[in-house]
Amino acid sequence: MSGKVAPRLVLTMFTHSRCQLCVTAKEALALVHKRVPFEIREVDIRQSGNEKWFEEYKHDVPVIHANNKFLLWHRVNVDETVARLQEILKHPPSEDPEDEEL
Repeated sequence: MSGKVAPRLVLTMFTHSRCQLCVTAKEALALVHKRVPFEIREVDIRQSGNEKWFEEYKHDVPVIHANNKFLLWHRVNVDETVARLQEILKHPPSEDPEDEEL
């Protein structure tokens, strides 16, 4: 055993309850997850405490960050998303994905 830890991938999906594109994006991300393991967190931009994200993304949900960095918005293309996530895993960022300011 080498002791090497596999890179961790955390996706954050900025959404709100009346977002139909978000439902479609979640379905696509479920297909992506079958090919690339990741943890997903959802942030409802309309909830109290998420005003920063509401101002930034109110016209653009769903928006998805991977390890604290913008990945995509609106529509999720499964093959493109898999390729981008695999690239991120090859070159993981130095910061901890737990450190995202939500």
